[in-house]
Amino acid sequence: MQYQSVTIENFRGIQKLEIADLKKVNLLVGKNNCGKTSVLEAVFLLSGMSNPQLSVNIHTFRDLVLMGDDDFSFMFRDLDFATPITLRGILDNKKRSLTISPLYTGYVPRKANKQTGQQLDTTSSSTASVQIVEGLDLKFQSESRQFNGRISLKEKEVSLKGEQEYKEKLRCSFMSPMTAMLQIDKRMEGLLVQKKLDNVLSILRGIEPNLLDIRMGAGGMIYVDIGRERLLPINIMGDGMRRILAIIAAIADMKNGVLLVDEIENSLHYASLSLAWKAILASCKEYNVQMIATTHSYECIEALSNTYAEIEPNGDNIRLYRIDQSDSRHQVFPFNTEVLRAGIEKAFEVR
Repeated sequence: MQYQSVTIENFRGIQKLEIADLKKVNLLVGKNNCGKTSVLEAVFLLSGMSNPQLSVNIHTFRDLVLMGDDDFSFMFRDLDFATPITLRGILDNKKRSLTISPLYTGYVPRKANKQTGQQLDTTSSSTASVQIVEGLDLKFQSESRQFNGRISLKEKEVSLKGEQEYKEKLRCSFMSPMTAMLQIDKRMEGLLVQKKLDNVLSILRGIEPNLLDIRMGAGGMIYVDIGRERLLPINIMGDGMRRILAIIAAIADMKNGVLLVDEIENSLHYASLSLAWKAILASCKEYNVQMIATTHSYECIEALSNTYAEIEPNGDNIRLYRIDQSDSRHQVFPFNTEVLRAGIEKAFEVR
């Protein structure tokens, strides 16, 4: 399954942003705080639109703990609940949309009108009515069907109306620098149990030709066999190898789905970027996974362009999107494979 386009409105610092013509592998670039990570979070929410819990998870990815339902305002533009969040996408030529709004409960004052029984507030110095946020309401639509979900931290409730009728077919995972290594052991174990490790080994041998096998040890420790007298913990082979393995394992785990990677160059030395992209491109093709990733690194962009040119000289299945922000407005500038290659050759600044 693959996104063709995504539209984001009133999410985080984004008033409106549209990305069209998405391909198999997509890189988002731009200055700090231009909204790259927010785009990944929006796609993650849209991909799991029937799971209200993801509204909490995206804050965890930023190492942010929500203390109450009011903290959901971090998702809304200008921290203002007044304007709902709208996320739309076209996935395999089928439309899906998600609208996120606050759940309100009326303010209950202490005194009552004896004649009408109506509750009165004699202490307010404002003419505005008071509403208290007690969670989020999620309205999502897949093709012609509509559903509702809600989450409330106060009530410790996550619910979905029509849960038995809607089953999400899209598999999607979000990898951030903080979470990249958290599930590598479970993913590797899953590949071993399902006897699907051979393809991963074949791809990794493009990076480490001496790699014979990968084994799982106690406590989720991953060992590699590179022809020595004993197995070696993958940890001693460097963060770069572990990072590449984590990405490839995630791709294999998301077969026919979407993988979102924030700061994909993290922990990768510039000299190993070409090898990393070779493994990533091969994995995405092997497992039919669409990747949307962010980067700050020009070397990372250059390595992707050059590596793809070597693998598919006449291909057009990668895209670069530069996100520019001026005041509250966002613009997206797409670079197809040919334009990106020309920009790299002529040393244009594409970031």
